[in-house]
Amino acid sequence: MATARFTAPGEVHHVISRFVEERFFINTDDERAYYLHLLGKAMGQTDWLLLAYAVMSNHIHLAFIGGARPSESWSRRVNSPFANWYNELHERIGPVFAARAKMWVTRTEHVGSLIAYIHNNPVRAGVVRRAARSTWTSHRAYLGLNVAPPWLQCERGLELTGIARDEFDDWVHERRKTKRDDPSLREIDRETRRLGAIVLGTPKISPLDVPLLARRTAHLRPTPGRLVEIVSDVLGLERGEIFDASRHGVATAARAIAIQVGVRFGVPRAATGDAIGIRKSAASRLAARRLDESHRQVLELVHTRLLGEMRSRA
Repeated sequence: MATARFTAPGEVHHVISRFVEERFFINTDDERAYYLHLLGKAMGQTDWLLLAYAVMSNHIHLAFIGGARPSESWSRRVNSPFANWYNELHERIGPVFAARAKMWVTRTEHVGSLIAYIHNNPVRAGVVRRAARSTWTSHRAYLGLNVAPPWLQCERGLELTGIARDEFDDWVHERRKTKRDDPSLREIDRETRRLGAIVLGTPKISPLDVPLLARRTAHLRPTPGRLVEIVSDVLGLERGEIFDASRHGVATAARAIAIQVGVRFGVPRAATGDAIGIRKSAASRLAARRLDESHRQVLELVHTRLLGEMRSRA
């Protein structure tokens, strides 16, 4: 499952790039330095601001303040060129990065925890006992132990954490055991697929907040539950009456109307059938059922009302 890039200018984005099969592709200082060289050059071509980094052996963490330009304004100048350089250097062929990077928006109150999490990556990996002993992250630049490159926003990062420079190392060390759990988006993704051409945007975490995006040519589908509600309302039924097992009368017509209106909006017959408690075969029969004039009028009324609702959301 992939999310669409939906960046928020001015907000902090956590970007995680992993290497294929979690292999250790970065094993030398020169390899790490070259990745940072590309990253630094990319910062000169974008309005995104880099707050922190951790270049680990099998994955990379970056924290940015998002800009108005798309994330590709910097990402396409880093990972792909690094992969090409790495393959040429090691005389290999094949991908280096596993799919595309994950991206999360971090709420303002959690930015300090994010930077500490990134800086403590070598500690949690057992490479060093304290973040300040590693040269794989931006932590030493924050402490003034290394000269910060002009493209690294240490002062802005300290400002966002609210921690003074002389207290920063101890503050990060106290958070060395903090782990980051990526929230599961699979259930949300499964539900949005029922609405048609809807994709998940870049999520904001703690608490989880996921924007839903539609392509310009997207055709949105109503939910089967909403179909049932509108049909029941137009016919003056209690919602439970549409579930009546009787094969005759107004309940059967209501089920047929719900399924046939749903088909117009691209809702699978089986999905509407599930919503009203009937089997797929029964839903197929109702989809082909001929309605009398009064019920056709109800169908058109339900269709018009539902169409108005969908347009009001666009």
